[in-house]
This record gives sequence, structure tokens and C-alpha cells, in this order.
Amino acid sequence: MRKVLSVVLSLCMVSMLSACSSGGKESTTAAAGQPETKAEAQETKAENADAAEPDAEAMSLDDYVYEGDALEIHLGDINSQFPLNLAYNLGYLQEEFEGSNVTFTLDYFQNGPAISEAFASGDLDFAEFGEQAAIAGISAEYGYKIIGRNCDTETMYPLVVNSEITDAEGLKGAKVAVSVGTSAHYLLLTYLNSMGLSEDDIELVNTNDTVTLLASGEVQGAADQLAKFNSMIEAGEVHVLADGTASSTCQISAFVGRTEFCEKYPEITAKILRVVQRVDDWMAESEENQQEAFTTLSGITQREENWFATMYGGSNFGINLTEQDLKVLGEVLEFMKDNDLLSNPDVTMDDILELRYLEIAGYR
Repeated sequence: MRKVLSVVLSLCMVSMLSACSSGGKESTTAAAGQPETKAEAQETKAENADAAEPDAEAMSLDDYVYEGDALEIHLGDINSQFPLNLAYNLGYLQEEFEGSNVTFTLDYFQNGPAISEAFASGDLDFAEFGEQAAIAGISAEYGYKIIGRNCDTETMYPLVVNSEITDAEGLKGAKVAVSVGTSAHYLLLTYLNSMGLSEDDIELVNTNDTVTLLASGEVQGAADQLAKFNSMIEAGEVHVLADGTASSTCQISAFVGRTEFCEKYPEITAKILRVVQRVDDWMAESEENQQEAFTTLSGITQREENWFATMYGGSNFGINLTEQDLKVLGEVLEFMKDNDLLSNPDVTMDDILELRYLEIAGYR
């Protein structure tokens, strides 16, 4: 009996020494470099506390494997949005979740409202679409929040005018076509403001057929997707008078997650954000990669390759919401309230955003 007890005690001692040795090694690695005094170490720890925590969480995601019941994750996309689309079709999602008991399906939708309805019925977990449609769905309590973004772009929805208008003075009194209550309308107001004008200085024409009216001369300007005006710009009939580069604003492609899913599976949510960022990083590496992305998207969506190059060539890709993005989201929210575009006018920024998953992923 004494012999057995002696063996057990010896094993415990070995285990304790091993644990101490392992802990010491981790401390040495974290403190590599010149020795610090106790005061210096405490000061360094205090300065880096906020940044260190997300990094540690991000590192832990590398080893995270979901081993619960089989989980099918539903993704939604409009044929003009990405890079969630690319993450799925290039196999990046599958690589990130290798060993996890998850599968992915990707469904395509015609527009933002259709995506919102799919969220409301519980048929979607993640999707990407324009910020106004996303905010409208959140206001209607469709069960999701903006948890990141795919990109923002300052050039996607410019103000295009005929050749006779060259400055703000020439724009006064002009008829300008735009679809009222859309991202193009909000952006048009910011362009006017940046030029010292307001909506009262022009004659606003509410239409979805901006190109036809501009081409026929019924209006002198239009705010809409840049790609719609490509042929007219190339022919020298019209030119871009203003876009977000002058007004310091942008159009945001929002990345949204179903609230119930994200709260139940925060690590999975954070890993999906990391995969989207991986696609963003790949495209940012070179113009060749971006061109390859547009070629791939053209094959997937049946849109012309040049459409993607025109619409997204100047985009700022990345999953994390910038300060400019947060500012724009706040302004868009107020714009939608002012134009009675929300079913719940009391919705706030806190209702719209959930940034904790970006923190878990190590991006904030």
C-alpha cells in the first residue's frame, strides 16, 4: 500500500513540475527580448491589454473545430455582391472548416428584400447586400444584424451629367434623375452638399429609368450605378461630375448574420468573417488577382466581366467596418428615417450593428 502511494505521489510531482515548466516556456516566449523591470512590464501590459485580447482570441480560432451535430450553414448572395460568393466557390470556406461537422449551401436572390424575407423565415444564416436594404430588414425585425462588410466604394453610384455641365454653377436648375429613397438618392444629396448645393437647387426626377431619360435629353443629370452609363461615357456624351471621393462618403456592401445563429455559434461566425477577409486579402495582393476574381464572378453570375471591373475597381475591400463606414451607416439611418423608409423609425445604431464577432476574429 505504501509502495502504491509512493508511486502516485511521484507521478503527481512529475505532473506538477511539467505544468510549471510548460507555463514558464509560454512566459518566456511572450517576453522575448531584453529583460524588463517589474514597473516596465506592468506598463507594457497595460498599454497592450486591449490589443492583446483579440489577437489571443483570433489565434484560438485556428484550432477551433466544431464537433456538434451536423450543421448546414445557409449563405445568401445577390449576383452583384461578393466576396462571400468567391469564398464559397473557390473552396476557401471548406478549407477553413476542414474537420468541422459543417456544410455550406449558397442561394442566389434577386434583391435585398428577398434576402431579408429569407432571414425572416429562418432560411438564411449569412448574406451580403446593400446597406439600405439591410437596415430596412433590421427595422422590420427580420432577425439579423450587420456584423461586418465586404467592401465600400466611393465610385459605384456617381452623379453623371451631360457635357454642357462642368461645375456646380452649371448644375443649378438642372433636372437630375434618381430613384428616390435609394442609396443613389442618399449619395446624390451628399454630392450636392459637397458642392455647396442642396436638393432645392436642382429639379429632382424620381425614376428607375435614369439611363433612358439622360440619353434622350429629358434630364441633364442622373445618379445611379456607374456601369449603366459606360457606353455613354465612352462616347463622350456624359461625364462624372461628382462621386464619393469628393464628398467623403461611400456605398457599403453589408455583411449580415442571423442573430440567433451568431449568438449560438460565435466561433463559427468569427471564422466565416476570417474567410471573407482571406478573399479580400487575396484580391488586394495584385491587379491580376482582382481580374481573376472578376472573371470567376462573371462565369458564376452571367454578368459581363467589365461590369464587375467598373463597379468594384476602386473598392476598398475588407471585412472590418471603418470609421467612414460607421459614419455613413449613421447618416443612411437618418436619411431613411427622414424619408419614411423604415417600418420602425425608432431603430438605432445599436439595433443595426453587432461588432463582437469582428472582435473575436481579431479585427477590432
